[in-house]
Amino acid sequence: MRVFFFLLCLPFLFLSCGSDAELPQDTAAQLEGRWELVEARRDNVKTGLLEGLYLVFGPAGEFETNLLTDAPQRGTYRREAEEITTEGVEMPLTYRIVALEGDVLTLQARIEGYIFNFLMQRAGAAGGDAPEDQPTD
Repeated sequence: MRVFFFLLCLPFLFLSCGSDAELPQDTAAQLEGRWELVEARRDNVKTGLLEGLYLVFGPAGEFETNLLTDAPQRGTYRREAEEITTEGVEMPLTYRIVALEGDVLTLQARIEGYIFNFLMQRAGAAGGDAPEDQPTD
């Protein structure tokens, strides 16, 4: 009976030991481009502290941001599953991708003990100028 049970479980052992699948190329490419902040929350309370924030993810791991600075900072990023780790910038972080759907990206990161949620939109995805930027008659 024990031998039968062992033989029954053996295929599941091999199936569970496989390596994690890499992200499909088109899924990884969804992250590429410039993302601009729509809304930020610190410990689930809306904050204007990060107004004007942008993140740029390049196709070969290049990264640019203005997080907590007035000047652009350049570094690198690495994406593994639902985590993005940035390096070479003033504040290297690990972001968790909460959602990535079309031109909307939601990230979460811990900064100085606070949990920040970032609602980002792909630059140029709004389909035109904002109403306040349009000329008035």
